Amino acid sequence: MRTTKLFTLASLTSMSLLLPSCYSHKKVVQSSLPYSEKINWPEGFTPAESDFFIHNEIDIKASPQVVWDIFIHAAKWPELNKKSEGIKLINSPDGKLNSSSVFIWSPAGKFKSTIKEFKPPYNVAWLGETDNKKMTIYNAWMIIPTAEGCKVISEESQNGPKTKIEKIFAPNMVSKDLKNWLIRLKEQSESK
Repeated sequence: MRTTKLFTLASLTSMSLLLPSCYSHKKVVQSSLPYSEKINWPEGFTPAESDFFIHNEIDIKASPQVVWDIFIHAAKWPELNKKSEGIKLINSPDGKLNSSSVFIWSPAGKFKSTIKEFKPPYNVAWLGETDNKKMTIYNAWMIIPTAEGCKVISEESQNGPKTKIEKIFAPNMVSKDLKNWLIRLKEQSESK
């Protein structure tokens, strides 16, 4: 009898963890429209197909070029995002992203990331994978001109077993990290 109660309690706890993350994923996918439709997602990484999807956006009162110039300087990302400390750009001697950049960093484990899209000053995207292939991410950034400056969109699509655990136990952590990155990008851009 006691075992049955413990099993029931464990099952209900698991369901309560799973249901909000499923609902949250669907809500985030919906909130990303129409921007996500403009991204060239690799197969299996569209927001609806991915194991986990994050969308953030922010309005910045600075030109797209100012924002782009700050953002592509990957060697300075630790000023914007603490999780990028220790970033190593393999083929970018000036510390800036380019159309063939490859970089190694540890935002959630060690990742090797390769630029897949690079259209100054509006789009950059990379595909990143952990050494053990437990997580693969596609991260796309869009800078859209507005009357006041620009809107910056950050979308990240994740797949893999580590992603499924992250989605259940820490669904807001990555979103919060990316949101903070956007806030710091806004602060630096608007101070120029």
